[in-house]
Amino acid sequence: MAIDEPTDPPDDLILGWRLSRRVFEEPAHVPDVLKRFGPQRRFTLRKIIQGLDMMAIDYRIALKNRPLKFEEADPILESFENSLLKTKKQWLDKLRPLHPAFIARRIKMIPQSERKQKSDAAMASINLDLVATTLLRIIGKLRIPKEYAAAHHQPGGKSVERAFLWEPLLRLMKKYHAKPGQHGSFLVAIKSLHLAIGIDPPSEGAVKKMLHDLRQGERSKRGKGYATAKKSPNA
Repeated sequence: MAIDEPTDPPDDLILGWRLSRRVFEEPAHVPDVLKRFGPQRRFTLRKIIQGLDMMAIDYRIALKNRPLKFEEADPILESFENSLLKTKKQWLDKLRPLHPAFIARRIKMIPQSERKQKSDAAMASINLDLVATTLLRIIGKLRIPKEYAAAHHQPGGKSVERAFLWEPLLRLMKKYHAKPGQHGSFLVAIKSLHLAIGIDPPSEGAVKKMLHDLRQGERSKRGKGYATAKKSPNA
């Protein structure tokens, strides 16, 4: 009787957790990330793998829905802004005698039984002066880099990789009491994570800048806390 040879586990199955195949193109690099967490119990390692899986999924979603960069969007906004200014001028000038006709046709588009309730909203919907003025105010804000980033919920001008991969990896390491560099190069961990999900490795300078920024932020918080304690009358 033939005995089946044991088969190797799928390469996307790590410690019993199956990684998202559409996200992890090279799962074999994930163990290199896990090494930077140091000795951990098997149950804990599975939790870490789950965390890495969710990070990668969030990254892919953010990448898919990433808005235009401000430098790309600003010329488009400027062109639209100029068009709106011309349209508003035309509406208030040459088209003004035709406003009653526009309103009459818009009202007729509403079922007669609903005209009393919806006529005001219908007239407002074709008031190009009001619509254009509102849009121009919005565009004015969006043409300011910080306002543009805030409108898209962009994480303070950070790259998508930093916001959804590097910093979450640091938070995950902190959660499981592993300091960057304690169990091997943090940069290697980042590079391995990038390779695992099939994207180019980051530049060393960009990762170092993130670590520097975070250290500066922590020092600033500690400094503020010290200053507050010093001013306390109960100190």
